[in-house]
Amino acid sequence: MAGVDRHGPQDEAKPPRGDAQRNLERVLRAAQELFAERGPEVKMGEVAARAGVGVGTIYRRFPSKEQLFAAVSEAACADTRHCLAQAADDATDPAAKLRAIVVAHYRHSLHLAPLLDSTDAPTQRGLYPALHALLAQVIAAGQAQGRFRVGDPPVLAAMAVELLDPRAVLRLCRLAGDCDAAAEGAADFILAALCPTS
Repeated sequence: MAGVDRHGPQDEAKPPRGDAQRNLERVLRAAQELFAERGPEVKMGEVAARAGVGVGTIYRRFPSKEQLFAAVSEAACADTRHCLAQAADDATDPAAKLRAIVVAHYRHSLHLAPLLDSTDAPTQRGLYPALHALLAQVIAAGQAQGRFRVGDPPVLAAMAVELLDPRAVLRLCRLAGDCDAAAEGAADFILAALCPTS
């Protein structure tokens, strides 16, 4: 039909084609691997090469490397938040919950530290406020049961979060020589600080 716009609003609502969706998933996976290995210094061509796509494929979806990094970082933060909440849900008492959160966070941070770095704005909006709130909730529950010392839960949680910064995690894992040993040590340290003194 003459005069009909073939590229109207209904085209925008269509889901991406199967190959476009697969390419996007490969790009995001490759970008996560590279950014986790080397941080934001990775070049778009390197992401394209690892994903097995052309650079133009990436630029069609992400006009800049900063936008790609932000998308990957936000996805990593969301995944970490989910894992931390799940770890807390799986534990039964406040001390076990706190230990589970610390261990889960260390395991995630060890592999994703550049994506979870607390100096990144999306991370500050996403992961660390959620982590702080989760710790404050667990600490308040422990105080209500008489398991943790009296104090302002948000302040105590803020102190604990300092040991959970990705850079601190990497340093402690290197010093301990093992991620799980570092995580258990950090959990022991935090729990000792929270236990009431006689």
